[in-house]
Amino acid sequence: MSRRVFVSALAVFCLLGAAVAAQKTGTLKGKIEGEKGKPIAGAQVRVMSSRDRSIKEVTTDNAGEYSFELEPDDYTVSFDAEGYQGGTMLQMQQVEAGLETRVKTVQLQKASRTSLIRGAVFDAGGLSLAGARVKLVRVPTAEEQKERKRIDSFSRDYVTNSKGEFAFRLPSKRARYQLTAMHGDYKSETKTVDVEEGEAAPVAFNLEPIKKQ
Repeated sequence: MSRRVFVSALAVFCLLGAAVAAQKTGTLKGKIEGEKGKPIAGAQVRVMSSRDRSIKEVTTDNAGEYSFELEPDDYTVSFDAEGYQGGTMLQMQQVEAGLETRVKTVQLQKASRTSLIRGAVFDAGGLSLAGARVKLVRVPTAEEQKERKRIDSFSRDYVTNSKGEFAFRLPSKRARYQLTAMHGDYKSETKTVDVEEGEAAPVAFNLEPIKKQ
């Protein structure tokens, strides 16, 4: 085989290999806007695989759009943008090989005056746990319990980023919240946090592994 023929055959083989590899992934795309439909650039978007809980992160471009190349699976999608109320989509998004999945455009609410609960999730050895789910629920304060005051239902979900971090931007008022951290083969942990108006409250979770029989 001549050198020219060999090089041509190698190029064709590489192209075929790239085409086969491309068919093993699918595309997940979407857009993030503000309340008035204005694109939000620089928003952080995270996806977590339901199979192995791996996480990928990207930021939106100037048009507020984002795109992932992912292996076929169901994915949890989370959003976070400075000055806006972030969160996690309740419905998982399915990605299929060779196909494009378009996520419904997400509109984030402006967070003008807020309280903030932020922190991280670790394992028992102090290593950060990416992909942990943190659920926040509004519960009565001691005074509200004493007065038997009815409170409005309020809950949020967040999936920790690659550093195990999470953040909840909340209404700017005195309130009590119950947070529960969950992750795969670890025992869940629940903590109660009180925040004052406009306050930032830190919280950390250390999850113990579930002992296998």
